[in-house]
Amino acid sequence: MNEVDLAYAAGILDGEGSICLTKNRARRWPSPQVAVASNDRELLEWLRAQFGGSISIKQPRRSTHQISYDWKLTDQNALRFLQLVRPYLRIERKIARANLLLEGYLSVTPRNGRYTADMAKQKQALIEQFNSLP
Repeated sequence: MNEVDLAYAAGILDGEGSICLTKNRARRWPSPQVAVASNDRELLEWLRAQFGGSISIKQPRRSTHQISYDWKLTDQNALRFLQLVRPYLRIERKIARANLLLEGYLSVTPRNGRYTADMAKQKQALIEQFNSLP
């Protein structure tokens, strides 16, 4: 992956994307997710080809609307993507969210999924800090 592609992907994330923590029914704790919504499927196919992830179709709610698409990366894949594009991000809110996840998420997430009381407190504090960011 070259710098131009990484900068381009960062620009897409800055302009049309989101960095969030999402809850999965099967898990107790939310996990990192990077998503981009667009009407341009070709753009999202490029992201999927470069970084993986999945594309889902969103049907229009009104007859005057177009079909739109969502590209998503979750968990470790989202963190790897953020690590790659972080130097090229320009929107402060997204920089802060990426930094918090990159610097703190893995340290409060045990690989085996078993949390001590102290680890659960640290994880909850990270989630609250993340949610308090603008």
